[in-house]
Amino acid sequence: MKKLIILFALAPILLSAQENKESKFIELNIGLAAIDGYDFNDAFPGASILLGQTIQISDNGIFEYQVGIAAPSIVTGKMAFGYGNLENNIALAVRPWPLFIGPQAKIGNFTFSFEVGTDSEISFDAGLISTLAYRWTIGGKKKEKASKV
Repeated sequence: MKKLIILFALAPILLSAQENKESKFIELNIGLAAIDGYDFNDAFPGASILLGQTIQISDNGIFEYQVGIAAPSIVTGKMAFGYGNLENNIALAVRPWPLFIGPQAKIGNFTFSFEVGTDSEISFDAGLISTLAYRWTIGGKKKEKASKV
């Protein structure tokens, strides 16, 4: 878990030395969590508002991170590596708190995810979460970042 948190913290710093296109955003998320198991028979709603950034790390590769406030977990964050561009992509997302991993798809301003947890305290007693989100780009137009090296 410590290694995952360190990777989460260092990835944006390591990527900032490259020449990349980037997009900063605010994301409003709603979703359902499968509590005490891996089916949605005992589902519980959740919501979050996050601040994040998507970085084009190659012609077809993206890296994304986001952090924000959430209910019921109070805080949450996520990072993802994937295929596509700033507008449309599919990625593997890892959420360190509550702990989940799973695919995430972005189509225009909408994102969708389906994530698997541990069904224990580290995953806020949820086995699965499914989310739908809307993103607003902030900070003007998408910009190209010049290399620092």
